[in-house]
Amino acid sequence: MSECIVYRGFCILHFAFSIVFMRILFLDIASHTGLLACVQDDGVCSSRVIDQRIRDHELVMLAEESLAEAGWQYRDLTHVACVTGPGGFTSLRVGAAFINTLADQLKIPVAGIHLSDLCAARSAAKGDFLWLHSTKAQELFVRGFGSFAPLWSAPILLTLSDAVRHVPAGAPWVGELLPAQRDALVSLHLQETAMLPVSDILPALLKHQSFHLVPIQPWYGRNG
Repeated sequence: MSECIVYRGFCILHFAFSIVFMRILFLDIASHTGLLACVQDDGVCSSRVIDQRIRDHELVMLAEESLAEAGWQYRDLTHVACVTGPGGFTSLRVGAAFINTLADQLKIPVAGIHLSDLCAARSAAKGDFLWLHSTKAQELFVRGFGSFAPLWSAPILLTLSDAVRHVPAGAPWVGELLPAQRDALVSLHLQETAMLPVSDILPALLKHQSFHLVPIQPWYGRNG
């Protein structure tokens, strides 16, 4: 028996199927290189690289392609998860709307994941490091992990000049910075840490998320 999920005027058909494993549709449109993936307990079954400027109908098509490659149907999903931000205003809204629609119409729980937590999970250097993420030419988000957590235990928006003054010299870091921002911070001799492929860390990361039957909200990280 088929059912119809309506998203932005598109009808997505899916069929009832008994769920045996944890099967999660994961979406990240916040990162500079986005990802849509079908993930279960033991690994990533399929994935698609996506652009931040993806349109609604393109997102639906990629989701259907990824589900088909995994051998799943919409009804097989047990959870959905989405990176909530920071990122582009429109892309975050598109991602949250799509994932919330699936969660609502499939009656399954959803988790929102902050980009800093995704990057921290991907960090090859576990322990003490900073997460740095460009948002504008003269602004970036900062969060501390390990011994740096007392400085910025939660993501905070700094101007580039404030970052030059307050970021500890020689600190390891992960994240995404513009070339000009890297140049501005060069005097601090920061140590960029390699990041593991998303597919390597996704199953474990998703297992430790809190899923709820409450819609997720985009995280913009700024007032106004």
